[in-house]
Amino acid sequence: MKTPFSLYRPKLSSLAVLGALVLNATTATSATFISSKVNGDDQFKIYLSTTQPGAAAVQPEGFQYANGLGWPFTFTSTLYLPQSSSGANFHDYWLNIWVRDEGGGGPDVLGEFTLTAAPGAGSPSYGSIAGCTFDNGSTAIVTNTTLWRVTKPLPTSAHPAAPAGYPTWLSNYRPPWVPPTLTPTSLGFNGVGPWGPRSGISASAQWLTTAPGYPTNNLKEAWFSTHIRCP
Repeated sequence: MKTPFSLYRPKLSSLAVLGALVLNATTATSATFISSKVNGDDQFKIYLSTTQPGAAAVQPEGFQYANGLGWPFTFTSTLYLPQSSSGANFHDYWLNIWVRDEGGGGPDVLGEFTLTAAPGAGSPSYGSIAGCTFDNGSTAIVTNTTLWRVTKPLPTSAHPAAPAGYPTWLSNYRPPWVPPTLTPTSLGFNGVGPWGPRSGISASAQWLTTAPGYPTNNLKEAWFSTHIRCP
């Protein structure tokens, strides 16, 4: 049973979050951005990594550049793809999304992602897409069961106390990383119940949840992942 959105406190509106990374003169012409539009049921955090999921690294989930709480709200965000010391894009990036079910029904996510040469809609171009694509060969991808991977349902991890005046979901809490290796389950395309149409996201995007074959994903959390390749 999904929590009615009117019960979330405080109420949230759609957010636009720009990754606070300064472009210098040597990288501006080749800058590539990823723009995200996401609905998460219920809490989510988005990370971008240059480390393959499962590989040993200090922080394999990557850099957190967006978060949100409350499935009725479409959260938009943009991040400049980090570059190597030579000022070029890395050959591989992984988009990793952590989702936690707070109200029952499972950790679910709906999203649309685009590689662009500008940091947001209506902004002047800062660089180029530089040949980067998702694994579908396109500069755009939606949540689907073909090009995304997910973990099994994971136990709810413990939050540390949030700073005074900040809700827990806005804290610097880092969820435990688990590499996604399984095919996610589709709960239907954008518009399916109980969520209904989520504005601003393609009708071809699917609500994804954990892989089938587990007793329950109720009040659990999960990691979802997809891949970006650059020349």
